[in-house]
Amino acid sequence: MPASNHSFDRILEFPGERRSSIVANWSVEAERRLKFRYPIRLTVRFRYFSGESHFSGTGLAVNVSSGGILVASEHQAIEGARVEMNIEWPCVLNGRIPLQLVAFGRVLRRDGSGFAAAFERHEFRTMKSSGPQLDEDPRLSGRTPPSSNP
Repeated sequence: MPASNHSFDRILEFPGERRSSIVANWSVEAERRLKFRYPIRLTVRFRYFSGESHFSGTGLAVNVSSGGILVASEHQAIEGARVEMNIEWPCVLNGRIPLQLVAFGRVLRRDGSGFAAAFERHEFRTMKSSGPQLDEDPRLSGRTPPSSNP
């Protein structure tokens, strides 16, 4: 059996190196990300800090992974700036409490339509709801409200 022409130095990716292959006579670049990105449309509120400057804005998540996010926004972020992002999560806790993903990181790149940021840390937090919940308003739950007379 002939020896393989493949070696590990051909498969390992080195910083700054772009790999591609030929598929059906078309050059196709290989995926360089280490983490899979999930396409998603979620509202993102963000604040970023660069030196003494503080800016805030809103946008729409285009895709997200455990390592970062791509945000479409008219508000321009500064490349390299520290950023805090509040991402409205589509799931609710206990069927009624809205959640948000709060992520802290750095802006990796930007263009005219938005920016990409890498997560340095992230956590889920509960959000304040925009209105009363059924079990929080005594009139809606059938309970008698506490008397305000002493």
